[in-house]
Amino acid sequence: MTTRRVHTVLAAAIASLATAGCAAAQAPADLSTDQAYVIVDFQTPLSGQDVSNALKLYLERQHVQVTTSGSETPVVPRIPRRFALIDPASPGGFGLQGPSTQTPSGRVSSVRIATCDGASWRADVRQRVASRLEQRYTLCLFPYRDGRKQGHQLDIYATTVLRGGHAGPSRRTAADTPERFMRGAVEAVERLTRSPAVWVENRPSARSRTFPLDDDALAGETH
Repeated sequence: MTTRRVHTVLAAAIASLATAGCAAAQAPADLSTDQAYVIVDFQTPLSGQDVSNALKLYLERQHVQVTTSGSETPVVPRIPRRFALIDPASPGGFGLQGPSTQTPSGRVSSVRIATCDGASWRADVRQRVASRLEQRYTLCLFPYRDGRKQGHQLDIYATTVLRGGHAGPSRRTAADTPERFMRGAVEAVERLTRSPAVWVENRPSARSRTFPLDDDALAGETH
């Protein structure tokens, strides 16, 4: 191959990469239109595997895509840990709200990712509720033991995601709301433990607002 031919091939390859890069940069990102979370306490001697199995059975009955993972906790803490959020669009990453945009359907912002450091079990759930609207959930199960007091705390973070743009999503039905999903998960564990759970924190969803930094119980550092 001649030198001139090599230069031509290289120029074409560079141009192709540049075009692909521009297309990727211009591709509309997934946006969050709503968020919610709950932290629920179950005082029980049952193992994390027993509790996670009850949650798995609940998820199997839903029309959702589920990815689960579990890990052993060598030292069970006296105080249960809790989930934290990563905002990929923010400079610091943890717990900060990225830029939001006002649209006719409400505010949208970059999608934040829940972390479950110290959890004995985690589940990531996706449910498509419209052509471009997706409901995502992260469930984290945190064990604790303080003398005779022991159990698990279940943290559930929910976000409604508009995939690929700012168009107004269609209205959800009652069965697709985070409140129904999260309460169903709690009730599944209550049936196992045969005792009522304690709702430690409950931040319901509201389509018209995001989690602002000064009113975000998850802002700041990982707990």
